[in-house]
Amino acid sequence: MKLKPTYFALHLFFAAAAGSAAAGTIACVPAHNSAGPAPWIRRISIDEHSRTVNMDIVRQRTKDTDTMGKMRAELLSMDETQGSEPVYVFNAIPAAGDEVTNLFKLFKAGEWRLISAGVTFVGKVPVLRAVDPGTVFNCKRSDMG
Repeated sequence: MKLKPTYFALHLFFAAAAGSAAAGTIACVPAHNSAGPAPWIRRISIDEHSRTVNMDIVRQRTKDTDTMGKMRAELLSMDETQGSEPVYVFNAIPAAGDEVTNLFKLFKAGEWRLISAGVTFVGKVPVLRAVDPGTVFNCKRSDMG
């Protein structure tokens, strides 16, 4: 049986389209850690297809209670690593009146880790305001086809 070039090209096209359509979501919660205060990010949900990130965060913390809120972010990149999981880089979409833009990197190095930096702009110059050295998260992936 001789395969025609158009058949071969169509087969490659559909194989590539199927691979690119396979996007998923990943949901993460902080790993249990009894030492120190609870992290300010309580849940991360990344939708790879729409390139959006939703986070449940602590907006305000008092001695007795935490006031929860939501934060949206834009998935800037999903770089493939030598392992099986990508490195996610995203930035928070600042709300009106917010002075700080948060930048995040979620990656797997044995365990899932989230590092973040808070950046504020003085004039047009970015100034590093805070760096979070990293929080361990438990992440679960769900594939969508």
